[in-house]
Amino acid sequence: MKNISAKYLVSALFVGLCMFAGCGDDSSSSLPAAPNTGAVSSSSVAQPQSQPVEIQPSSSENISNPVSSSSETIPVVVTSSSDATVLSSSSAGSALVNGPFTFETTPGALPLVPDADGFYDMGDVYKAVPTTSKIAFVIRHSKREKKNTGVESKLTPIGIQMAQTLGTKLASEESFYYASTDFVRTRSTCENIALGRGETGVEVVTWSGIDGSYFLTVPTSTLDSVVSKKGGNTKYIAQYSYGDRITISAIVSYFHDFYPRGNQFVNEVIVANMPNWKRVSVLVSHDLLVEPLIAFVSNRTVDLKAHVSPFRWVNYLSGIAVIVDQAGVVTALPVRGDEVGWMVMYEEVDEGV
Repeated sequence: MKNISAKYLVSALFVGLCMFAGCGDDSSSSLPAAPNTGAVSSSSVAQPQSQPVEIQPSSSENISNPVSSSSETIPVVVTSSSDATVLSSSSAGSALVNGPFTFETTPGALPLVPDADGFYDMGDVYKAVPTTSKIAFVIRHSKREKKNTGVESKLTPIGIQMAQTLGTKLASEESFYYASTDFVRTRSTCENIALGRGETGVEVVTWSGIDGSYFLTVPTSTLDSVVSKKGGNTKYIAQYSYGDRITISAIVSYFHDFYPRGNQFVNEVIVANMPNWKRVSVLVSHDLLVEPLIAFVSNRTVDLKAHVSPFRWVNYLSGIAVIVDQAGVVTALPVRGDEVGWMVMYEEVDEGV
């Protein structure tokens, strides 16, 4: 894969032992009553009650809908749809009630420049945003096992090194808030980013608010059952994300309205919950959520069209940054944690796991 550079192949030899040292343990545990910032162990992962559906290698990673634990009371704060349109101001000073966005989509006065593909480097964003602003990064997990895409799939040695390298870009004295889905690879991504930052003993909250199927009206397994032998769900998620014709008419109803759903995620899932989190939050999810989010906040200008040549898909550690400044103005930008924000799946380095 073009964007996983050779440096990781060497570094991974030294971090491979992490895969045997308890990273991403699958034992179950109770979840905290609410998002909190205590420094406790994050080695356990609550598992969904149903087994994930196996899909064809050509399709995107398998993400079943998490089943909420009775002990999980972490809320997704939802405002009314009318409220969502006034959570941020446009550059003209009024809310974009009828436009595609309810937030800013350019860095404004922040000293940030996107790369040639339209992504902003996560480290650059973290350094450029003043300490009076809050940031939430919503990203895809790091590189995972190719032969196992289920709940227990772990990070590969390269994936561990990628996450730790991202952590060094975000290094500072302040502690972060971490949340992930109930998959080993998403939790382990948080843990290794924290390790790269120099944080130890961090808490990683398991949160269904960032479930991979957010843009779907049906469980992921329902989509997989239709498309797994017809190009895989990456093809159809990409068609949906870029407003292209969905070539299986029967699945059109499987997707929410794109722009309203994207605005809902930014405002009602992220911005409304940021007061519960630390100044900087790292929320790790899956490609089925992050692909549409990047297309959304970039107004479909970032090319992640997996259904047409050159068949680009969202890379590991890519996603969006949601920034809320001291005045309450919200900005959302596409970001990358690795050197390139996209990947070509058939070019991915096979580590044999």
